[in-house]
Amino acid sequence: MKSSEQPDGADLKAELEKRIKGKIAIVGIGNILRADDGLGPKLIEILKTKPVKAALFDCGTVPENYIFPILSSSSDTVILVDAADLGAVPGQVKVFDIEDIANVSFSTHNPSPRLFTDLLKTGREDLNIFVVSVQPKSTMLGGPFSTEVLNGLDMLADALLNIAGQ
Repeated sequence: MKSSEQPDGADLKAELEKRIKGKIAIVGIGNILRADDGLGPKLIEILKTKPVKAALFDCGTVPENYIFPILSSSSDTVILVDAADLGAVPGQVKVFDIEDIANVSFSTHNPSPRLFTDLLKTGREDLNIFVVSVQPKSTMLGGPFSTEVLNGLDMLADALLNIAGQ
């Protein structure tokens, strides 16, 4: 599995910079009603308050509904952001290739994220897509974000703003 554990913000920024090519779309996926699973939408909420040179999509739990808007953004790189069970410590951020999605549990989303990425690549085989995930501590219905995930979220937002901020 090609993945990168990120011990600090500088390493995360470097890993993201290595992977990003051209115009960027950031796609937040997750369920805001399930504690840490709302990470993706929360990231988009944060980024929308800042000057950022990226198309931003809060897809909630239905990313397939955003395929055409994402493709219409004419982005070269699509970054999927979601909380996922990575078998890591809560709040840990990992960056990995879409080919590795089968090895990660995105429990609250249907259809599978792999099907979503395959649909995005239909007719756009050159589209650069990768995933950034944060290990949740809790996905309890109605629960708050954990401190660990908020720390991972802050590190990710800072890294993306350093790369795509205006």
